[in-house]
Amino acid sequence: MNGQPTPPAEPVAAPAAQAGMSAVTDPEIVRIFHEEVRSAVSYEKGLAVKALIALALVGIVVAMRMLFLG
Repeated sequence: MNGQPTPPAEPVAAPAAQAGMSAVTDPEIVRIFHEEVRSAVSYEKGLAVKALIALALVGIVVAMRMLFLG
């Protein structure tokens, strides 16, 4: 330890990547991956819609309180 920082190690690639091949070639795995992504995006869109509904309800409650309770 001479006070000098050690250089970073070289990243190690997967064997398939080293050979120039794609790591994922099985169509079934790719199909399942795409289904998972679609499912996750659908879930996130549902959360966004629910959040907007909740914000709208809070806005309505605040507006009603301001109008009727001054």
